[in-house]
Amino acid sequence: MPGGRYAAFRRFLSRFDHRPGAARAAERSAGLPVRAMLLGLLSSRRQAHTRRLWARWLEPVMLRDPALLSIADPLPGCIRVLDTAGWWPALSRRMDDLPATVQNRLDNRLADGALDRVLASPEMVDWAEVLRDRSLTVLDALRTDPTALALFLEEANTHRMRAASALAIPGGVVTLRPLDGADVETLAAALRLSDGWRTLGGRAPDMEIDELLACVRGAMANDSVPPEAMALFAVAGLYARRDPLLGAALRALLPLPLVDSAAAWLTAHSEEADGGVSDTPMRGGSPAHAPDRGLRDLFEAARRSGQSLSAPPASPLAGVMNITGTPGGR
Repeated sequence: MPGGRYAAFRRFLSRFDHRPGAARAAERSAGLPVRAMLLGLLSSRRQAHTRRLWARWLEPVMLRDPALLSIADPLPGCIRVLDTAGWWPALSRRMDDLPATVQNRLDNRLADGALDRVLASPEMVDWAEVLRDRSLTVLDALRTDPTALALFLEEANTHRMRAASALAIPGGVVTLRPLDGADVETLAAALRLSDGWRTLGGRAPDMEIDELLACVRGAMANDSVPPEAMALFAVAGLYARRDPLLGAALRALLPLPLVDSAAAWLTAHSEEADGGVSDTPMRGGSPAHAPDRGLRDLFEAARRSGQSLSAPPASPLAGVMNITGTPGGR
């Protein structure tokens, strides 16, 4: 949980855990009601604790820009925060009693600790892995059952639309593109590959261009992250910056179908707007944020490479994961 309005509560709460010897024992009993009240304040606004634990797998690539919600075209490899408001309810209903078990464990632990500390505990890390594994089992089963997949998508879109009604989406909720089978493939790919992002230490959408490129180069040089996982991470950064030259640089570093498709989408939309993405302006938007000469050279090299920048592959995630969906292999 960030600082700000809860920081004072946290500092005060920490005093209950650092009193020495007899003083701590004497004050503990008298302070229990106050401590419980403070813990309640810290956790009161976090009702969907199990969803938050599950969504941590997706956090490194999750996009929060409302403008991305009103784009009619599917964005290859894109996961928005609002999407999880649909995915989690639909998935959790298909996990038997697992979500209730995890929520019960969370509630019990919250009696003795603040939410962020509890979520980071070894027990909750283990439960998060169980939730991820069960999610993949559900998604694998859906791929072989078109009727079940259709019901799953209907339920996910209902919950997502309900959550969207409280957001300020450009153009309103009528512009919200429903989640479809391609989005299911993106979710499955992200969950399957998410363990690889643990070593990166940050969120791709929050990185500056130079930081993102250095992160990709470093991961590829020391082989610390699988290329497929790095592709999803890099594409999230590309959508956050929406810079066609960054797309060309990423294609040179990660020549994978997903990166090609994302860069192709962005280049096509940039060309339609005579050099700028009309419905998704580049974050920052000023000349001070323009790419350097190296990025421009990479962009020109990509144009001369003979690869089409305007015709993405039929399956944006082909080569990133097994889209035919065989259970296991996680």
